[in-house]
Amino acid sequence: MRALLTLLTVALAAGCATAAPNPAAPEPAANGTPATPASGAEAAPASAPLALATGPLAPQTKGPVSIQALTRFKTVHVGPDGAELDVLVRLKGDGAVPAERAPMDLVIVLDRSGSMRGDKLVAVKSAALKLLDRLGKDDRVTLISYSDDVTVDALGGPTGPSGRALRDALMRVSAGGSTALGPALFKAIEQLERGDRGEARMAHVMLLSDGLANQGEQRPEVIGARAAGGFRVGVSVSTLGVGLDYNEDLMTRVADQGGGRYHFIKDSEAVAAVLNDEMNGLVATVARGVELELKGVQVIKAFGYPSDVVDGVTKVRVGALGAGQVREVVLRVKVPAGVAPSVALGELAVNFRDATAAGAPGRAAVALAVGTTHDAELAKSSEDTEVAVRVHEVEAAEKLEQVAIATSQGDFDGASQHLNLAVEGLRRELQKAPQNQKLRAQLDEFEEAAAEMDDAKASASARKSYTKKFKAKAYSAKKR
Repeated sequence: MRALLTLLTVALAAGCATAAPNPAAPEPAANGTPATPASGAEAAPASAPLALATGPLAPQTKGPVSIQALTRFKTVHVGPDGAELDVLVRLKGDGAVPAERAPMDLVIVLDRSGSMRGDKLVAVKSAALKLLDRLGKDDRVTLISYSDDVTVDALGGPTGPSGRALRDALMRVSAGGSTALGPALFKAIEQLERGDRGEARMAHVMLLSDGLANQGEQRPEVIGARAAGGFRVGVSVSTLGVGLDYNEDLMTRVADQGGGRYHFIKDSEAVAAVLNDEMNGLVATVARGVELELKGVQVIKAFGYPSDVVDGVTKVRVGALGAGQVREVVLRVKVPAGVAPSVALGELAVNFRDATAAGAPGRAAVALAVGTTHDAELAKSSEDTEVAVRVHEVEAAEKLEQVAIATSQGDFDGASQHLNLAVEGLRRELQKAPQNQKLRAQLDEFEEAAAEMDDAKASASARKSYTKKFKAKAYSAKKR
């Protein structure tokens, strides 16, 4: 028996808001008639927030996004102070890549500081030209470059990117000076915020840098907050770090807060592949501005995703969702003390803009509840292995990040301790789920990190490469 909070599959209607179900009524079936309780289950009393189920509930609607919520334990051991519970929220973009994607307003923000001189700048220009070839006649592209100052080199127009002016502007960019990353990002977001694009158009920033922000605004929390502000009005931001000297913590923060993706580009040869991967993600988008919303429950932690609490409501920024893409968000929530057999966990909703329906808003909301017990062994026996594995995956990813941080600080003993603990834990989990390929791949990453530790000790350059490589791997694992 799967240990589910309530295995919830909700296909979200394209451009159609879905109200929360009546917490006093059973979940409706696909034909609109009341659903019957699962075999062996009793109907929920009128006061219950949602009937607990041991199997899938009927989908409420159909559309480009599906949501599934599972808990680590079907029955939670609750003490006088309540308990903590891990909830796995699985989001999936349904359907195929749209035959005709939404038009795009794209701003390319290019670092032209002195450190970009030579092969880096040549590679970026070449890759950017190839990217422009993939854009359509209805797309609008703005080029912004920065060093000591910020320059709008080409302003996007309704004629699309095929015009010679944009390409000529890109080729004229030359390197020299410092890195005004913050002001350049602000200019890009401002450009898209004030544009007359309507809801149908995607608005996206690609920010590229190979160095440290050292001109204008430099505080990561301020730069990240500006990216979050853009996300709230439909502007997403992805970041691309080139080489070994940029601040990966700043770049990941900006991408997280901006609902985009972070890419580590080790050398110039990889620039084209990464830009192509970023473009593939944009082309496949079926939902943008995806945000989870939890009301009536305390969220202790959202693993790998930024969250805010406003007026008691927790909002988790997820970003965009592509066709066929799955995102698994792990939330650790507080279960209040309550009496058996169940306790309400509040409401879980997902909001997004439907990229297949001219950016129309979509929303689905469900009331959540979980079984409770004072019997610790009974609770332990109700564990869902699938959720437990994903929780361990994101926790191991955090340990890998700690390994990278300790290595960057020259604390190799501390890094080795983190590695050893993580490897032991992964091996224990693999004994429970020997066929789980995610866990096996993650164990391989830790063993790779251990094998490369001696190289990291050899030089400052090797240490930087090690740090960025394994921070990027940890980042990707938390976003899976």
